[in-house]
Amino acid sequence: MAEKAEKKPTTSAEAGHGDDKAKGASKGKGGFLTKLPVLLGGVMVIEAAVLFAGFKLLGAKSQPANGAALVSGEGAEGQAGEGGAAKKGTTVEIPVGDYKIPNRGNGHTYLYDISIFVVTKTAKEPTVTEILKAQQALIGDRIRTIIAESDPEKLGGVSEPGLETLRRQVKYQLDRIVGEGNIDEVLVPRCIPFRTDY
Repeated sequence: MAEKAEKKPTTSAEAGHGDDKAKGASKGKGGFLTKLPVLLGGVMVIEAAVLFAGFKLLGAKSQPANGAALVSGEGAEGQAGEGGAAKKGTTVEIPVGDYKIPNRGNGHTYLYDISIFVVTKTAKEPTVTEILKAQQALIGDRIRTIIAESDPEKLGGVSEPGLETLRRQVKYQLDRIVGEGNIDEVLVPRCIPFRTDY
C-alpha cells in the first residue's frame, strides 16, 4: 500500500514533454479553426464562378424593344402618307373648347382654365365637328357641371397627374351627345387652377 501512495517524481524532461503534448493538441484545434474560413472562402469563390458561367451559357440574349419597331413601322396611325394625303384609319384632333370654370369643392374658390380636345377617326371628323358646333352650349354646360362637382385634388394634378377622372367623365358626356364610338379619346392639354379667394 505504501507503494500506491508513493508517486514517482517526474523529471523535468518528462514534465516538459507533457506540456508539449497539451500545446500540440491546442495547436491542432486552432489550426483547423483558422483554416475553416479559408476553406469556406474558397468554396464560395468556386460557387460564384460556376454560377457566373451558368448564367452566361444559359442566359437569354437581349431582345430589341417592341416599341422601336412600332415607331419605325410604315402606316403608323396619325402619319400622313405619300403626297400629303392622310391614310385610311388615321385620327384627328378636334377642339371642343376653352373654358374658365369655378370650383368650390374644398372650401376655397378656384378658377380652372381648361382646354379640351377630342380624338376621332378621319372618316368621322365632319360628323363630330358638326355635332360639336350644334351642341356647343349643352357641351359647355356638361363640362361646367363636371368641373364644379370635381374634387380639386384630382383637378390640380395632385392625386391624378393625368386627369383620368376628368377625361373619363367628359368622354362619357360627349359620347351621349355625339354618339357612342365616334370619340376615341379626350385630351386635356391645359388645366390650370387659379385660386381666387385670397
